[in-house]
Amino acid sequence: MNRQGAARLRISPLHIQQGLFALLALLITLIGGQQFLRWEQSQQPETPHLSIPHAPQTHFSAVSSNLADSDSMRMMDVDQAQPVDETPQERWVF
Repeated sequence: MNRQGAARLRISPLHIQQGLFALLALLITLIGGQQFLRWEQSQQPETPHLSIPHAPQTHFSAVSSNLADSDSMRMMDVDQAQPVDETPQERWVF
């Protein structure tokens, strides 16, 4: 490989030291900012989190599963309409 490109830049040890110092200052600033935000959030009164329970979802579910058994949720083909009282044969939807 040709090392003339790096030699042309003439990076001195002083430049490397200054760059490392700038990176250290930036790192300390970021860590200090995170700690300050954490301290500020711990000073605020705890607000209750609203949790909404969700029904467990499986990848495959039967058409006549418990979630779809309600009358408002029941879907049938128009040709094969059955009275709601009959229990339909379980079919799987993929």
